[in-house]
Amino acid sequence: MKLDIKRFTEHALLVSNVFILFLIIFFDRIAVPNWLQSIGRMHPMLLHFPIVLLLLAFFLEFFRFKTFDTDKKSSTNFSTNLLLCGTLLAALTAIMGLVLSKEEGYTGNALFWHKWAGVSVVFVASTIYWLRTRPWHKIKVAKIGAVIVTACLIIAGHYGAILTHGENFIWEPIISTSKTATVPIDQAKIFEHVVMPIFTQKCVNCHSTEKAKGNLILADVQSLLKGGKVVNCLFRETPKLAYCWNVFIFL
Repeated sequence: MKLDIKRFTEHALLVSNVFILFLIIFFDRIAVPNWLQSIGRMHPMLLHFPIVLLLLAFFLEFFRFKTFDTDKKSSTNFSTNLLLCGTLLAALTAIMGLVLSKEEGYTGNALFWHKWAGVSVVFVASTIYWLRTRPWHKIKVAKIGAVIVTACLIIAGHYGAILTHGENFIWEPIISTSKTATVPIDQAKIFEHVVMPIFTQKCVNCHSTEKAKGNLILADVQSLLKGGKVVNCLFRETPKLAYCWNVFIFL
């Protein structure tokens, strides 16, 4: 990487870290304009690139200390540039994620762990980049840093998958947690045995306690009765619809 480009990238990384820290400190006071929300929604599209680059960079980091590496300067420069690009992309991804989380409906433990694991990836990887040329940065320190970043990536990815696809998305085909006992048709309740399973399979990914789009939670009857932003507006305009909704739930 040319010196001018590398210097610009390093400055961009430093600014990104400061901006992330600013977003975290003043998160509750920040109002995101509509045009910026579109940038935040690019978070799922960009996040795969820094994951690959960082994992590859920390994998190559171990070879920097091997005696059989005949061209250490070239390999060190390559791994350094790879780490720099991966960390900068991770920082941009974290910024987009923080902007996206300002939209309504993102709450709960999954968001908490996803956010802090992602931010930790940026801060730890940035620290490693800026300190990796120090004399005390040997293979043991490199291993510890690689393990920490990898663990944060796994945690962030796991809870990100919960936010996007719901809980047990990966293991659901194996453990089949969503299966319920078969009920005879003459004993079945319309809502409990017919409608609710559909909500569970198709709707709770975006309407659960972890991610409540439109403030509507479809995970249980109590939350359904509370309605949501759009549903409550409809109920105020058409009281008969609210009555039918309550009757339908208890059928």
